[in-house]
Amino acid sequence: MSSTTTPALRRVLDAAVVQFARHGYEGASLSGIAADAGIRKASLYSHVKNKDALFMAVFNDALEMEARFASECFARGDDVLPGQHYCASLLARYADSEHFRFLLRTSYIPPDSLFDTLQQGYEAYMQQLLADFTTALRCHVGAPLREDDVEVMGHAWMGMVDSLHVALIYIGQARFEARLNALERLMGDSIARLEKGETP
Repeated sequence: MSSTTTPALRRVLDAAVVQFARHGYEGASLSGIAADAGIRKASLYSHVKNKDALFMAVFNDALEMEARFASECFARGDDVLPGQHYCASLLARYADSEHFRFLLRTSYIPPDSLFDTLQQGYEAYMQQLLADFTTALRCHVGAPLREDDVEVMGHAWMGMVDSLHVALIYIGQARFEARLNALERLMGDSIARLEKGETP
């Protein structure tokens, strides 16, 4: 949310993201959100028009927060492979961030009434990840890269991210780590080929 978010609205958003992350759109109740925020249900409507508007406010909040987290991962500059810190941080991020859990759950299991708007927002987030990765890839390799090689590597890395996001939701820590290690090995082999001037 913007820096003009009031403290009262922040309490509502923070309560709502927990409810929506844990129970989904259908399972979360406005009464429960209001109680968690320390206000009466009627008072919610001084902050948001309805449940859809609250859900979208939480979604936009989560998008902003997770895009910032991803950018910070890329800005570290200590990756052995482009995008490695982001991918390696996902398990801890999923455990620690209600916003990230909400974002993934919502993007993979969206409420029908908001499907198109949610998909547009998630796709913009994923496109920012792709742009961050391709910038990091060019910096990492150093030598000029053919655009089709950059495109192929971008699609491969995004497939890796998609796979890891799904793994977070459905398969548990041990299998997530095995998948991460396998995908990083394949990505490392492909980048090594690029560094030798070969096709990945």
